[in-house]
Amino acid sequence: MATEVTLLLGSNDIEAATIVERATGIIDIAVGDVIRRSQDYTSEPYGFSAERGFVNRAVVIATECDAYEVLRRINLIEALLGRDREEEARIKREREEDYASRPIDIDIIFYGTETFDDERLTIPYHFLAERGYALSPVAEVVPDFKHPALALTPRAMLENIKA
Repeated sequence: MATEVTLLLGSNDIEAATIVERATGIIDIAVGDVIRRSQDYTSEPYGFSAERGFVNRAVVIATECDAYEVLRRINLIEALLGRDREEEARIKREREEDYASRPIDIDIIFYGTETFDDERLTIPYHFLAERGYALSPVAEVVPDFKHPALALTPRAMLENIKA
């Protein structure tokens, strides 16, 4: 039986919109059927300085993969589309910042109603309730889904940070 998984995609590459679209297509083939997708949202970089803002999109997929396999596959997609985590780590150290620019970032926001918290995986996405750049597209695709830990919907969380 397929599990519905909400993913958040982001890029601040010069070709961000194209990369997010390519990632969505690859996810549909390699991870699970894309059954809903948000419009693209733009946001300023969070937690670091960069010359370009981000393009963000949420997608909901139906997958037969367990959460760790979803993670493995999205990490492969990120690498395929040019993400170099070692280079990001070097830049973060050099600039003494928590984050760095990246061609693509794909986060698992929700994996059905399950929760995970170990060295490899934290689901639901741990900063969701605080991050408008994530909440806006997520609230579009799963507005009434109850966060398994907070018992709030993305719509309610978004209203809370806008208030």
